[in-house]
Amino acid sequence: MPFDLISGKFVPEKSNIWRDCVDGYYDWVKEHIEEGAPLNESDHCGDPPLLLAAGNGHLTCCKLLLEEGADIEQRNVMGETPLIRSAHNGHYPTVRFLVEKGADVNSVDMGDNCALHWAAMRGHVEIVKFLLQSGADKELRNKQDKIPIDLCQPAWSNSYRFAREVLAEY
Repeated sequence: MPFDLISGKFVPEKSNIWRDCVDGYYDWVKEHIEEGAPLNESDHCGDPPLLLAAGNGHLTCCKLLLEEGADIEQRNVMGETPLIRSAHNGHYPTVRFLVEKGADVNSVDMGDNCALHWAAMRGHVEIVKFLLQSGADKELRNKQDKIPIDLCQPAWSNSYRFAREVLAEY
């Protein structure tokens, strides 16, 4: 059965996988907003709707959710914010949009990792550059006492060395 990202319930009538994943995602979110679904509550997996949309790079849905009153700093059970999740997954347009809308570039998750930690670790070079230009703290330490450049390792990404270069130069 298809899963409803907003209400956190399984909805049999939402059975078209293409609608759920591609073009219909926006319509689906809009429909649930019109039905009065909560915008700042987590689903059964612990993820609120803006965090899910941002993490999947659904920029139009992020815009709609924010217009409707979603909290830009909403968090899941791991303490991730929409910015952290979109940086982790490499969605540059979403990262840029969230920062321009006022997302805190230095907010941290439960492991004290910020968006810059995740972007650096995953080798998302353009996101690393943008976060640094937007005031991200490259000396912020996580719970393992690591700064973002320490996470630029070949085990995590093939483009780690490029992220490392950007962090070293900035």
